[in-house]
Amino acid sequence: MGRWLVIGLLWAVPFAWGQEGAGQQSLRRAVELHQSGHFAEAITEYQTFLKEHPDATLVRSNLAAALAHEGRYDEAIHQYTQALAAQPANYGIRFNLGIAYYKMGQIGKAIENFEAVESALPPDQPQARQVKLLLGESLLRLDKNTRVIALLTPLAASDPSDMGVAYLLGTALLHDGQEARGSELIERIMRNGDTAQAHMLMAYTHMKANDPKVGLTEVNRAIELDPNLPEAYGLLGRLDYNTADLAGAEAAFRKAIALDPNSVEARLFLGTLLREQGRLEEAHTQLERAMQLRPGEVRARYEFALVCSAEGDDKRAADLLQELVKDAPEYTEAHRSLSTIDFRLGRDVEGRQERKVAEKLAAEITAHDQERGRSLRK
Repeated sequence: MGRWLVIGLLWAVPFAWGQEGAGQQSLRRAVELHQSGHFAEAITEYQTFLKEHPDATLVRSNLAAALAHEGRYDEAIHQYTQALAAQPANYGIRFNLGIAYYKMGQIGKAIENFEAVESALPPDQPQARQVKLLLGESLLRLDKNTRVIALLTPLAASDPSDMGVAYLLGTALLHDGQEARGSELIERIMRNGDTAQAHMLMAYTHMKANDPKVGLTEVNRAIELDPNLPEAYGLLGRLDYNTADLAGAEAAFRKAIALDPNSVEARLFLGTLLREQGRLEEAHTQLERAMQLRPGEVRARYEFALVCSAEGDDKRAADLLQELVKDAPEYTEAHRSLSTIDFRLGRDVEGRQERKVAEKLAAEITAHDQERGRSLRK
């Protein structure tokens, strides 16, 4: 959640203007077209100029920005990468490369570039806040909550009126189980007015508290205030699912994907819902896309393995689950499912071993929950 708060404009890398001479008229025309919003025509002019002047780094950056504006992110990334190789200390270009990766859904690569900019940029620079917000939001999308908290806590303390920071930090705190601190941020946002951000946080809080009815009221209010939030529809889908409104959940997840085709969570939950309904072909497609967008996502890998099993390919499902439990050895359900599939494949020894691991992990979780309950009652 929070993506709509922080997708800002590209960093203002200076335009490359040429002097009069061979090819410069084409460049001047390209820049004029770019600045007047005629991006497709500007791209053609930039490409013409770069054929004769391939070392013109800022022109290449201009071209990348125009390509990104047209949604041609693969091409933009290629051009930004070439420009950055020529000017590795140009953090405007690096930031814009991070934006292109972000919009492609390649969040890990976006983080690499945002971190490089954030570490090099003096905190008093005007762009410092935007970089921290985008880095924080990217980390949040990968559930790196402790890193978000460390990054944004000083920023929230220095400017309590910054609702963008408050929203991202509050979300990370709630995801990290720090409900008390998260609630403080919710109250801060609520005092700022009736905002979609505040209602989203409240909806998430009620979902975690197993209170889906109030959660639905809150998320629907967020959608009323801003009907183009993909995260709101993703949360609406989860709440509908929790109340057994499967048709509503499916519609909400599809709306989230329509607004943000790179939404891993919406594709994951839609794929899960479709698998449970036996609609395996589309479930396969949705979960495969979720894994492409976020290769390390264990939930998507687990659900995809279950789809393979349901499709009759237990061997592939077992292979996928074996790799998954290596990467996430505490994933109880993965061990349990692998045990079941091993037995079906006639691998009784392996099946018993995985069942023991699953039982051990389940017992540890139960003991931990009981201890936490005793602590809360003290």
